[in-house]
Amino acid sequence: LDSLLQEINNHSIMRSLRSLCLLKDIKIVRLFNRNFIGEVYLDYDFEFGLFVHQNAFSIQYDGASWSFLYRSNHFQADCCPHCDFVEPDLEQFTLEAGKLVPVPQQFDDFRHGQGNEDLMMNVSFTMEEDGTSGKIELKLFKDSVPIPIQNPTIWMKAGRPTVGCRLRWFNRLAVFQSDGYIETPDPIQDVFITPLYHTCIFEAIMLLNDWDPDGIFGLDDVMSAIDEAFNEPDDFLEDFWKLVFVE
Repeated sequence: LDSLLQEINNHSIMRSLRSLCLLKDIKIVRLFNRNFIGEVYLDYDFEFGLFVHQNAFSIQYDGASWSFLYRSNHFQADCCPHCDFVEPDLEQFTLEAGKLVPVPQQFDDFRHGQGNEDLMMNVSFTMEEDGTSGKIELKLFKDSVPIPIQNPTIWMKAGRPTVGCRLRWFNRLAVFQSDGYIETPDPIQDVFITPLYHTCIFEAIMLLNDWDPDGIFGLDDVMSAIDEAFNEPDDFLEDFWKLVFVE
């Protein structure tokens, strides 16, 4: 009887532990599994001209590993984001939680540049008990010893990420160099695959330049400028009366 009771007790404990682990995984998924797009879209510099920034990424946790899917690039636009559009590549890397793995290929430029071909990496996370905030940290190791650098970190709170460590050595991982992100319902696979607008938006860019000759603009700013530049009835009326007077 004692052995039976002990077996029942052990079974109950294991079931409780599995339930706790499942509950924790659900909290992690709810907090971190989201899609984000960079707030900064245009950077107009009076000296160097117009730069277009296209940064978006998603986080997916499945209970055992973390996957980061992203699109990221920036380019100089001689005319506008439509005419000079460059589609960012869709890239992904996955790290198993708590396990040291070879540094993903996205870090090759740093790894080979520093002569650290044998670098290892792991991902760690912490989360508040109520599941409302937490952080993900990517850590680099050499010979199983942490490298004393500022590791890239993503802080999450109420569905809003703050990305730390905008280090130059991430190179191809420019997604971690954006100044801010907002959540988007769009899958990353569908983001930045076509220009923002279906035709040249040079007029809208000039309008933005009037607003701030040396400014930084988000997607909402650009769409507002497009609306103002292309949906202004005064232009149509002016052209109409010019035509009447000519005839």
